[in-house]
Amino acid sequence: MNSNSSQTLYGTGIPRPLKRGKACLTCRRRCDGARPICGPCQRTPKDDPCEYANGPGRSRAQVLQETVSRLEARLREYEHPEETPSMVLFDPYQQVHAHHSDEIMHGSSSSQSIRSSPTLSFSGTSPLRSSQASKYGVSSGSSDRASTSAESRISLPGTRNLLERFFANAVSFGFFLNHSRFSDSALLPLDFGHQSRPCPGLLSTVYLWGIHLSSPTQHRYLEHTLLMRALRDTASDLSTSNPHPLRFMHTIQAETLLGYYFFRNGEVLQAKRHASSAASLALGCGLNTLRSSHEQQQSSSNNLLPPQDAIEEGERINAFWAVFTLYRDISLTVDPLKSVCGVFDAPGCWIDTPWPLDMDMYRNNILPTRSSSTVYEFLNHIQQNVDEHQLASATNMVTKASLLLHQASFVAGQYYPNLPTADAQILFAAFQSVHHLIDFLRSQLSPLEELDHQNQNLSTFREIYLAHSLIHGSIIRLNEIFSDSDAGCRQNCVKSAQAMIHGGGLNVAEFECVNPIMGTLWGLACQTLVQEIIRLRSVRSGEAQGSWSYPSFQSSKTVSISPFSYRQDLHAGSGINEDKGDLPLDSEDSLLASLQQDLSVLTFFSANSVMMNKSFLSSPLFNER
Repeated sequence: MNSNSSQTLYGTGIPRPLKRGKACLTCRRRCDGARPICGPCQRTPKDDPCEYANGPGRSRAQVLQETVSRLEARLREYEHPEETPSMVLFDPYQQVHAHHSDEIMHGSSSSQSIRSSPTLSFSGTSPLRSSQASKYGVSSGSSDRASTSAESRISLPGTRNLLERFFANAVSFGFFLNHSRFSDSALLPLDFGHQSRPCPGLLSTVYLWGIHLSSPTQHRYLEHTLLMRALRDTASDLSTSNPHPLRFMHTIQAETLLGYYFFRNGEVLQAKRHASSAASLALGCGLNTLRSSHEQQQSSSNNLLPPQDAIEEGERINAFWAVFTLYRDISLTVDPLKSVCGVFDAPGCWIDTPWPLDMDMYRNNILPTRSSSTVYEFLNHIQQNVDEHQLASATNMVTKASLLLHQASFVAGQYYPNLPTADAQILFAAFQSVHHLIDFLRSQLSPLEELDHQNQNLSTFREIYLAHSLIHGSIIRLNEIFSDSDAGCRQNCVKSAQAMIHGGGLNVAEFECVNPIMGTLWGLACQTLVQEIIRLRSVRSGEAQGSWSYPSFQSSKTVSISPFSYRQDLHAGSGINEDKGDLPLDSEDSLLASLQQDLSVLTFFSANSVMMNKSFLSSPLFNER
C-alpha cells in the first residue's frame, strides 16, 4: 500500500485531501492515492477504470483532450485555409525535364531563383481534398488561396509555346476572350495569381489544354497534375478573400474550357456538369440580356462592371453564346432526343443578347445592334435584321447552326408510333418550320468549294466547315424519322451525309483538331450511309421494300389525314431536293466510298480524341466487322 493511504486528518480517521493531481480521475476527493488501484475503486468497482493523470501512460481523458484539440485544429484549417501551411511533394521526374521549364507556376520569389528549382511541387492540404480531387469533385470552399502559396509550384515546359499551341485551336473549344489581351496578361513576369494576370483557374486550364494538345509523348506526365490544379483553382476563384476583378468572366471561360476538355475526352457527364456551371454563372451575371432593346430587360447584375470598350462587350456577348452552344451540343450527345431541353429552355429564361460576331469585328469597334427575344424570334421566323457583319461572321453561323441541330433533334424526338391526328399536325408544322429555317441559314453560308484557301486561316476553315456539318446533321436528324416511308426524306439524309463527309473537297486531316461535336455528326453520317447500303442490298435480294429501321407513319391507324400531304408541301421549293448534285444516291459503290472516307476521318481523329474513338467504335460497320 502506498504511503499516501495512511495520511489522515489528525484525530478524526478521515482521509486527508490529496494535493491537486495526486487523486485518480474517477474518485477525486474520496481517493486515498493508492496505486495502481486506489482503495475506493477496489471497494466499489466502476465502469471507468482507475486512472492517474500523472501515470506512466496517457490517460483516457488526455487522449480525448488531444482528439478534441486535433479536431479543433482541422476545423480551423477548413475555415481559414489561407493560414494553413502547404505540403510540398517531390516529383522524381522533374530533374529529367527541368531544362525544358520556362515558367514556374505559383512561385513568389524571383524568376531566376525559381527557375533553378530542381523540384516540381504540388500543394496538398488534407487527405479529404486529395481523394475528392481524384474523382473531379473539388470543393470551392476548401482550397481558397492555398493553391497560390509560395510553396506551391508546378514547373511547366515553355508557357509561351503552350499558349501558342492552345490558341491555334482555341476557337474549336469555346475560347471567347480576346487572344492578344489574354496572352499579354498571361505572359507578364508576375506571380501566379497576381490580379494583372488571368485568374489561376483559367490560366491552369489553358495550360492544361496546351499540354493536352502537345504530342502524346511530350510532357503528358503533367496533364493529370494540371487537371487537378485547374479543377481546384476554378472551384476556388469565386470564393477567394482577395477577388480577381475579372473572376466571373474568367471562371465562365474556365468552366467552358473544362466542359470541352471532358467532352473531347469522352467523359460527357463531367462535361455536362461543367457546362451547367458555366450556364448558371452566365445567367447569374446577366449575359443573356446584354444589349437588350427593352430597357427593363437589360442586365442589372452587380457582378460585372460596365464594359470598358467594344472588345470587352464583345467578349461578354460571345461568352453567352459559347456557353449556350456547348450546353446544347452536350445535351444532344447525352440526352434522349425528346428531352434535350435544359436551363436555357426553362420558363422565365429570356434571351435578348444579340447574335455573336467574330473577335476581329469587335477590335474594329463593330458591335451587333440591340435585340430582344433573340432565339424566340429566330425560331418563329420573325423578321430580324441580318447585316453584312452577321453574314461574314463564322461564329454567328456556327451558333445558329448548332441551335437548329438542337431544334431538329427536339422535333424528331416528339414522334412516336400511332400519333393522334392533332399531334401529327403539330409535328408536321414544326417539321416544316425547322426545315425552312435550315434552308434559309444554308443559303447564307458560303459554299465550301468557294472558300479562298490562301487568304483564310485554318481556324476560319474549321468554323465554316463546322457550320456546314451542323446544317447537314440537322437535315439528317429532321428527316430520318420519315426515311422508312418517304423516299424524299431518305434522299435528304443520304445526300447530307455524303456532303458532310466530302466537305467541299477540304482535307479535314489538316485541321488537326476539331470541335468534339464532330464525332457525333460523323457518327450520324456513318449510320445513315450504313442504313442506306443495307436497304439497297435488301432490295436487290428480293425483299419487299428494303427499309431503314425507323417506323413508318403508314402503320398509324389514328391519323386520318395522310401525313405525306404535309411532306409534299415541304418538297415544293426546297433547296435540298432541287440540288441534284453529282453524287448518285442509288450507287452502292458511291455510298461505300463515302463510308470509307468517313471511317478514315474518324480513325484519324480518334488517335487524340476519345469522343472520336467512341464514335468510331460505335459505328454500325465496325460492329458488323
